[in-house]
Amino acid sequence: MLFMMASKVATSFDPIYLKKIIDTVSTGSTISTLSTFLIIYFALKLITALFEYLRDLIFAPAEMGIARTLSVELFSHLLSLPIKYHHDQKIGGLSRKITRGGRAVQFILDFMVINILPTAFELIFVTILLFKLYAPVYALITFVTIVLYTWFTIWATEKRQKFRMGMLQADDEVAGLEVDALTNIETVKYFNSEASQMERYHPSVNKRYDLSVSSNKLFALISGVQAIILLVGLGLILYLAIRQTLVGILTIGDLVLLTTYIMRLSAPIGVLGFIYRSIKDSLVDLDGMAKVLNEPLGISEPKHPKLPKNPKGKIVFKNVSFGYNDKRQILKDISLTVKPGQKVAFVGPSGVGKSTIVKLLFRLYEATTGEITIDGVSITELGKDGRRALMAIVPQDPALFNATIGDNIRFALSRAQSRDSHFSTQKEIENAAKLASLDTFIASLPDKYDTTVGERGVKLSGGEKQRVAIARAVIRNPKILVFDEATSSLDSKSEKTILGTLNIASKGRTTVAIAHRLSTIADYDVIYVVDKGVIAEHGTHAELLRSEGLYSKLWRIQAKKR
Repeated sequence: MLFMMASKVATSFDPIYLKKIIDTVSTGSTISTLSTFLIIYFALKLITALFEYLRDLIFAPAEMGIARTLSVELFSHLLSLPIKYHHDQKIGGLSRKITRGGRAVQFILDFMVINILPTAFELIFVTILLFKLYAPVYALITFVTIVLYTWFTIWATEKRQKFRMGMLQADDEVAGLEVDALTNIETVKYFNSEASQMERYHPSVNKRYDLSVSSNKLFALISGVQAIILLVGLGLILYLAIRQTLVGILTIGDLVLLTTYIMRLSAPIGVLGFIYRSIKDSLVDLDGMAKVLNEPLGISEPKHPKLPKNPKGKIVFKNVSFGYNDKRQILKDISLTVKPGQKVAFVGPSGVGKSTIVKLLFRLYEATTGEITIDGVSITELGKDGRRALMAIVPQDPALFNATIGDNIRFALSRAQSRDSHFSTQKEIENAAKLASLDTFIASLPDKYDTTVGERGVKLSGGEKQRVAIARAVIRNPKILVFDEATSSLDSKSEKTILGTLNIASKGRTTVAIAHRLSTIADYDVIYVVDKGVIAEHGTHAELLRSEGLYSKLWRIQAKKR
């Protein structure tokens, strides 16, 4: 700020010495007098350039540092937000908000320091100089022009903002549709639904077009009126200066000085109108990102998390109920105990709350009432690092990152483990791959563990993706291993192979499975049958068949299909 003000003081004084040079030449003064003015004039130019360089040199790391801090804070906040928030978002629209917000921060910082503050300071300083050097009418005209220009710019820009807001909402809709269609491009192709996607796309893109055109037309009108205000105000100063020069009140040097000030002020004032509108647009962009940052975390982690002293993998649900809202109750008063090393499964019709039990266990959602404990410690007191150390999951549809097979397995390791030597980490990856029966397949690949799997693992088959997910789950050696319908999307041959892998991986661990195919969990220690949000029955496979309840009915239905 100091360098900025110093550069503007220097640049505001140099026209005064230009006037002295011209007046000296026109009056025929000595060369020594002229030399003094020339040296001061060019010294002021040099000082201006030096101070502007120092201003930018100091400001660059500050500006980029703020942008970096904001990016880190935003990404960290997004990762910390509950899963419900992400389920409610359109990724394309959210991504667009983040991109626009990041650009807006840099734009506002850049123009505040490079344009707005220097120009405002220069306007005040030049107005004071004009008041001191010439008749008050010059300073008065300058002041009135600035005030009128500023008032109109603010008033007109506020009127334009409703179009800008609507355009951004339409832009988010367009981005959401684009990302949605492209991330599901295979489904679009399979069902030949390109035309229907375009039918959904056209109304949103047309709405964005209409609002953008209205916004830009109003922008053009505002720019025209601003130009007229400047033309009248600064033109009046120039007219008075020329008239007084012609009658001998002012010298040629005075005319040059006033003309220089007019040229100096007209350009930045004209730019200020554009910058103000752009900053208002940027503030609208920032508003979208600010709403993301202000989104409450929902599930708060304990400040002083506890860890079981001797973890063994015991899970207890005590009168647990859960609903997404008051009208949609999913689980009702669930109570059960899973002993260390036990293999338990949850089965039942679709939509009865089986997967919700797993989400509550991992604390992706908070139980409405009741308590869940692991080895005697409530999951609300355990902390996410504790849950991470004790549990791992193999989901129904493993989401692999567009990275190497090794990186996807390594993903489950903590930061501390990842900082260990490459050799020990690589050895852990290879051991996990062997446990997941993935080592033979990897050995057959040209790039081995450095093979890239593609977006969401598209370069791998269903069974291969599932084995990578198993390796990722077991690399941390968790006490509790969860399988969420881990074989339901596989063919019979792949399912048999994966089941064998799962049995090997789950040895010595507490195993919790969500199952659709009952044949995959027939040998489990306890099977809980969930129906309408409650535990309808539980027992071994044989006990449940004898009871002739819901499990027996589901078993007979699946047996007929086989």
